[in-house]
Amino acid sequence: MSKLQTPQHHKARTFFRVAGPLVGAVGLIFTIIGVISFFSSFGSFGPPRYFWCCFVGMPLLFVGSAMSMFGFMGALARYAAAEQVPVATDAVHDLAEGSQGAVKIMARSIAEGVKEAQAEKEP
Repeated sequence: MSKLQTPQHHKARTFFRVAGPLVGAVGLIFTIIGVISFFSSFGSFGPPRYFWCCFVGMPLLFVGSAMSMFGFMGALARYAAAEQVPVATDAVHDLAEGSQGAVKIMARSIAEGVKEAQAEKEP
């Protein structure tokens, strides 16, 4: 266990990974019921019966999505890092290889400038 993880970390992650999709699914079902009720009322003269389900379902859908995001955040970050690090390493190697000549010229110029400055100071 790393210093960043508390003893309850594994339990919380498991809870988010299980409860998040469940809460999201319930929210999606409520939202679908509300939307179907809303659009099916267009053919009749009565108000939609279950439109209130949208007001319950949308927040539940959001909460479930947020819980899922927190539950799978580490796995997603590890995947992203595994995809990006080799590309960044290749870019650094190419940059270092391509700029060696320029660095040598700069170092030579700086060394010559320091030598000239010291030569001017000596009587």
